[in-house]
Amino acid sequence: MVATKPEASRKYLRWYFSAQSQPVAIQSKGIAVKLWQSGLFGSQICQAVVKDMSLGGAGLLAPLAKTVPDIVMVEYDNQFKIKAEVVYRRQVSDKLVFLGISWLDAKREQRLNLLRRLSKKAYRASRDAGATDNVTADE
Repeated sequence: MVATKPEASRKYLRWYFSAQSQPVAIQSKGIAVKLWQSGLFGSQICQAVVKDMSLGGAGLLAPLAKTVPDIVMVEYDNQFKIKAEVVYRRQVSDKLVFLGISWLDAKREQRLNLLRRLSKKAYRASRDAGATDNVTADE
């Protein structure tokens, strides 16, 4: 597994769905998704919470008690299902693990549609909080 990238080296714009100043283990905001085993008859692994997302991947919190394989399907709102690879894992509490995932599907349009839909939630959360630092650009 590769280490997390510093913000300056990221390739895509990253949308944040939680306060960056708050430790990940106690954050309460994010986007609910389901993680599924990859394959035709893959079963649901667990629910997770997306903390940040870009065209290249996402960062999410999942239950530590669940074993998340290296390849998963990420489902949002019973509409979007995108294949992803877990490229980073970090335990953040006795119950949660932070997962960095990279999208594997070549369906760029599907990823764009998902980002368009979710970026509205990031903007709204940022505006409601009275801050604009939740949405940042990567180089």
